[in-house]
Amino acid sequence: MKYSFPDVPAHLVSVTREIPVQYKNYQYPFAESLLSTAPMAVILEQQMPVKGCMVSHHCIFVKGPVKLLLTPDETGPTLHCMMQGSADCRAAGSQKFRLYQGQYNLLQLHGGPHIIYLNPGLYASWEIDCCHTLLEELALDSPTAKKLLAKGGSLAAPLSGIIWNQLYQLISEINHSAPTRKITEVQLYGKLLEIQGMVLEDLDNAAGAPLPDANTRLFETIRSYLCYHLHSRPDLAQLARNFCISQSKLKQGFRKYYNTTVWHYHHKQRMEKSMQLLLQSSKSIADIAAELGYMPTNFTRDFKKFFGYPPRAHRHNGVGYVGAFNP
Repeated sequence: MKYSFPDVPAHLVSVTREIPVQYKNYQYPFAESLLSTAPMAVILEQQMPVKGCMVSHHCIFVKGPVKLLLTPDETGPTLHCMMQGSADCRAAGSQKFRLYQGQYNLLQLHGGPHIIYLNPGLYASWEIDCCHTLLEELALDSPTAKKLLAKGGSLAAPLSGIIWNQLYQLISEINHSAPTRKITEVQLYGKLLEIQGMVLEDLDNAAGAPLPDANTRLFETIRSYLCYHLHSRPDLAQLARNFCISQSKLKQGFRKYYNTTVWHYHHKQRMEKSMQLLLQSSKSIADIAAELGYMPTNFTRDFKKFFGYPPRAHRHNGVGYVGAFNP
């Protein structure tokens, strides 16, 4: 998938592969980067072809309200995962819909034009433009894949779901697959099959179930996002802004659905994840602390306060708090 500036004259858009230092932390090793700069937005694009599919990652830095044109690279449907920020989109022939942070959408982007509307902020998305060969490999087990193939890949409306931990993890593995690791095209294609297979299974399972109301789905998306992003304490203002709600609605909704605050829920998940890592991995306590965004001394303090004993004692004894890490 490519993003472009439909309303900006060509002479006002610069394109380069020389990435300025302020954008380097947003790059991943899986592909080369291309930077497109216009007056109101900057697009950092990375793309990698894999056996007829195109894998893309985009970071978009928006200074003022802007609309971008979406163009797929392949003939099949596009799996679009919104990793940061939420945006309104209008695909050709459909009503405007929202791409929420922490949700995936299976989109049909042939014809055109397809427009995404962005307000000031930072956005990140990850996409697979699927080839029909990939769908054919999954069609034996997936009614959704069969329908897509039977209709020539057309969708009356986007099919969406919540990104869960395993999907986040696979996306991260592809993003960090540096050429020096000798990740072959076959291995990468296997990961794409796994991702697309999981998404199709999720959609197949949801097809016969009653749809949750919009608020329930939104807060389940927020909960899932928090469960994967355990390395830093959530910023309520930023979290609310990224999900297009007010801070008061965020606080009230979390209390309503989960009977706790955002911070306490996130802290509990962090502590239970640390307990899991202490027992199920050989990582040092310092490495576990760093993985969860702690300084070692602060981690030991918080762990002891939460469980009643220090992390070293838990690893040594393997007993204590009875709870389950809930991804």
